[in-house]
Amino acid sequence: MGFDAGRMRKAELVAGAGGVLLLADLLLLPWLEVRGVSLDGWHVLTTTRWVLLVTVAAALALVILTVSQRTPALPVLASMLTLLLGGLASLLLLYRIIHHPGFTACVGIYVGLVAALAIGYGGYLALRTEGSSFGDPRSIETVSAGSSEPGSAGRGEPTSAGRPGP
Repeated sequence: MGFDAGRMRKAELVAGAGGVLLLADLLLLPWLEVRGVSLDGWHVLTTTRWVLLVTVAAALALVILTVSQRTPALPVLASMLTLLLGGLASLLLLYRIIHHPGFTACVGIYVGLVAALAIGYGGYLALRTEGSSFGDPRSIETVSAGSSEPGSAGRGEPTSAGRPGP
């Protein structure tokens, strides 16, 4: 397992920076104010803080897996998880911004939303860079089950789903 920083792309930089920013924001900046007392995100968010912490871990794991793995399988999985968790964290924070009875929103909650959006966007960019998308499943190369040779389809040529072999 080599560590090659040259493998890091814009996607990993965006997700990693968003993860570091969200962690620092969660612990240091004021998120909500209650009767003149400012509280950070860790103390205000009881359940959501765990989702945010897992989102930060996924973003940092994406960076580490990308620079340490030679094959794209684990980074693609990490990209998908980062995209999903970044989206979930963004929705939870957006809900908290809209619905916070008895509290006054402070700068930290808005910085947290931007950081969560950056994490999700970094995961999306990483998926796009690897060539993975939610596109047409007919473009996936398949192999017919009746072939006599491994890795062959019929006469030894792979086919795409939806198209018959030669």
